[in-house]
Amino acid sequence: MESSDNKLQFLRSFMETNGISKIDLARVMGVSAQNIFVYFKRDDMKLSYAQEIFDKFGYNLTFSLEKEQQSTQDVIIDIQPLVSSGGLKRLAFLRVAFALYDIKRTTVAEDLGLNITGVNRWFRVDDMSISYIFKIAELYGLKVRITATPKKGG
Repeated sequence: MESSDNKLQFLRSFMETNGISKIDLARVMGVSAQNIFVYFKRDDMKLSYAQEIFDKFGYNLTFSLEKEQQSTQDVIIDIQPLVSSGGLKRLAFLRVAFALYDIKRTTVAEDLGLNITGVNRWFRVDDMSISYIFKIAELYGLKVRITATPKKGG
């Protein structure tokens, strides 16, 4: 994904490719159709919710923030100190990007007009709105890469 103008395009494409309507999505997620329509109208949702949607359809959804000509997959980095001892978490990709590109949480908070407590909260609860992922990418000249891969053995 290159543009932050259509943050849920990855979900729209997935639904179109798999013949899933917003009503189908609501039914599978156990929420009202109105909830789904609001997400698309705002063009935003929590990362955890997007991952839950893909999980219910048998896919893993991953995000990364990368420089234009560099994939984080091509960079060797010890990510263990960057993630909690419980293993890789939802925002591990953000921790990795912050370390790779020397981005400080305090700078992110300032640049986004947020309190540092709010930024720290993302990591504490291991969740954030997808729109912030795109805002961070835009601020620091990064590209948001979103990958959906079928689960193995599913």
